[in-house]
Amino acid sequence: MAKIREMFNQIHKRYDMLNHLMSAGRDIAWRKACCKKLPQKKEAVVLDLCGGTGDFSLSYLKRAKNCKLPIVGDFAEKMLGVAAKKSSDLVPVQMDATQIPLANGSVDIILNGFGMRNIQNLDLALSEAFRVLKKGGYFATLDFFKPEKKIAKLFYQRISPLAIPFVGMLFSKRNAYRYLVISILSFLNPVDYAAKARNAGFTLRSISSLDGGLAHIVICEKK
Repeated sequence: MAKIREMFNQIHKRYDMLNHLMSAGRDIAWRKACCKKLPQKKEAVVLDLCGGTGDFSLSYLKRAKNCKLPIVGDFAEKMLGVAAKKSSDLVPVQMDATQIPLANGSVDIILNGFGMRNIQNLDLALSEAFRVLKKGGYFATLDFFKPEKKIAKLFYQRISPLAIPFVGMLFSKRNAYRYLVISILSFLNPVDYAAKARNAGFTLRSISSLDGGLAHIVICEKK
């Protein structure tokens, strides 16, 4: 886990560019689509888990302006530094997703964008998310899951392994970018991920495919 944290610290200045690259420029629209699926509770406590540079939090704030300032939780302190510079409406907190430093039932909404596949103990992270959520709370995962559709397989199995590390070599750390491609191909598909979430106690609300399966949104609820 320390190596992965250091990797994200090394690419913090280029992380937003990487998301745009790996999503073919569609990640902004995907975050908006995910936020539209979530309730807008007044004074809601929002945790952006593995929140990185804070883009998911900012997207949610644009739609739910009456929520409390989102907590951006991430283990890479330099990523949080970028989030802090983006907006004073964010509360950056360094944290491990498998040991969330929040009380039981203290959060209304958990966002997670492109982060769950980087967690080594996924079952524990899901259990922690379930623990800190209030009853009736929502957990939204937006990620590059293991591709199953033809378009997504072509993109991630043929194009990405060549194009993304090459761009990484030009702009930042080639090995880091190669890791991020591998993390997608070795991650769960959205159905299997949802099954793990159910094992942690969640109730599945929906699975949405985005742009031919390039990404998916998995919405779960704590009942």
